[in-house]
Amino acid sequence: MSKFSKFIKDIVLPEDVGKERRKKILSEGLIETWQSEEQDRKAKEAKEAKEIAKETYKKARASKTES
Repeated sequence: MSKFSKFIKDIVLPEDVGKERRKKILSEGLIETWQSEEQDRKAKEAKEAKEIAKETYKKARASKTES
């Protein structure tokens, strides 16, 4: 095992990190994994924000028609 791989396994990937994530980081690389996870997180946040906006719009329209 190279020194870099050993560093990642020992320092960057502590035992509390799941095996799947550890394998992903070791196979894809650390930076690529972080970037892909960040993109997934942003997409999820955007989807949640869109759903909240949709619900808020529905409630606003419902209250407007009641008036």
